[in-house]
Amino acid sequence: MKPTKLFMIVLVAFTLVLTAGGSVMARTTTINGDMSQVDSLVWTISSGALDGVLVPGEAQASTTYSENTHTTGGSTTYIKNFNLNTGNMNLGQNNVDTSRIITFDGTTSPTGNGQLVSDESIGIETMGLPSSSSTWPAFHNTVQAGSSLDLFRGSVSTTAQSRTVSANPNTPVGLNYNIDLHGIPTGTGTYLPAIGSASSFMNEHLEQGRGNNTQKASDLVFSHQSGASGLITAFTDNLDYQSGLNY
Repeated sequence: MKPTKLFMIVLVAFTLVLTAGGSVMARTTTINGDMSQVDSLVWTISSGALDGVLVPGEAQASTTYSENTHTTGGSTTYIKNFNLNTGNMNLGQNNVDTSRIITFDGTTSPTGNGQLVSDESIGIETMGLPSSSSTWPAFHNTVQAGSSLDLFRGSVSTTAQSRTVSANPNTPVGLNYNIDLHGIPTGTGTYLPAIGSASSFMNEHLEQGRGNNTQKASDLVFSHQSGASGLITAFTDNLDYQSGLNY
């Protein structure tokens, strides 16, 4: 399956300045038996006040991330790194940056039918109202991407990244999600194909005005889904979104 890439430039961008802060999490687990990993993030910031009212000249951004992974029986190697930095980011940097590598073999379960089930997603919502001196129009954009796995055997790596805070208005908002599923090595230089099902998705709804007018002038909806099931030699999907000023 060929990788899917999405690159979009729309006439919106905003600058949010926030004192840097965040968290880092790392986990490495090797286990024969059952394993769970459940993570959730909701982060909202504003160039003004988070009071439920968007005033002229104000921009807001919300970021969400979730993972729900469970293995039953079998052998699992699970590696995850999660980084959150609420400071200003440049192009090529991300406020949320997470990666996973999971190798699972359900044949080692006592019953011979171990299972890995995993759902992961990342999303951003950005909105803003221009002031009389703003160089950007009104906008409201939502983007979400992720994957689902139901495997008896396989090795998968994913990355989920987003950028919503920058001191430079020329640095675009961005969201990236990548998944790479393949078989597991036998130790003799060959691979046993993955068994099960895998899917990935990206959904977007991009709305914007024109000039300082708050009336909607553009409305774009995009939806992508990709999947594979059975004996899977390789399944890869690369999903990229950027939104910034286009002079």
